[in-house]
Amino acid sequence: MNLRAKQAISVTIGVIVAGVMLLLGLWQMSSFQRSMVDVAAERAAEPSLSLADSVSSDGTIQDIYGRRVQFSGQIVPGRELYVGTHWPLRVAAPFEMTDGRVVPLVLGLVDAPVVLPNPGQMDVEGIFTAGDRAEDVPAPGDAPKGSVPSLRLQELVQEWPQPMVAGYVTLNAEQAAGFGLEAAKAELPEVHGTAMHQGYALQWWVFAGAAVAFSIVVARGFKPPVEKTAQPIS
Repeated sequence: MNLRAKQAISVTIGVIVAGVMLLLGLWQMSSFQRSMVDVAAERAAEPSLSLADSVSSDGTIQDIYGRRVQFSGQIVPGRELYVGTHWPLRVAAPFEMTDGRVVPLVLGLVDAPVVLPNPGQMDVEGIFTAGDRAEDVPAPGDAPKGSVPSLRLQELVQEWPQPMVAGYVTLNAEQAAGFGLEAAKAELPEVHGTAMHQGYALQWWVFAGAAVAFSIVVARGFKPPVEKTAQPIS
C-alpha cells in the first residue's frame, strides 16, 4: 500500500469517528432539551397550590415557580400594562389578593389596545413564574404609552401598589377568555442542570475535533517506503 493510500485511510477513519461523536453530542443536547420540556410540563400539570400560603410574610417564596397557583382578590383598576416587543402584546395588571398583597397578573394577549372589564372580586388560577429577562428590543411604537418590552418586576415595584409578590401569574385560557383575550403562554422556568448537560455535548464535539486532529498527525507520520538499492557483487 502506497503512502497516499495509508494517509487517506487514516484521515477517513478520523472523520468517521468524529462524525459519530458529533452525532452523540447532538443526541445528548436534544435528549436533555426534551427532558427539560417534559419536566416543565409535568410541573405545570401538578395540582394547583395556594399562592397566599406559598409566600411567607417576609416575602420568601416556596418552590412554586412553574407551578399552577390559585388565589382570590380583585384587579387594581387603571394600572393595565402592555408587554412585548411586537403585536400581539400581553396585557398585565396588578391584582390585589384578599390579604392585601399584590401579584402581577398577565390577563392574555391583544392585537390592539382594549378596554378591559373589571369583574370585581374573583378567584384566579394560573402559572406562577419569575420576572422576564430584559429585552434589547423596545415595545412597538404604536403600543400604548408606558408599554414595556418585558415584564420586569424590578420596574413594577416602582410603579405598582405594594407589597408585591416576587413573581407573576399567567391566566389559563378559560379565564383569559373571560376578559375577551387570547391566552398568553406562560414562560416556564429552565430546569437546573442545563449548563452541565451542555458541557457533556461540548465534550463530544471536542473529542470529535481531537479525533480528526489525531488522524492527521498519524497520516503525516507515515513515511514513504525506502527503496532498496542493489548491492554490488564483489
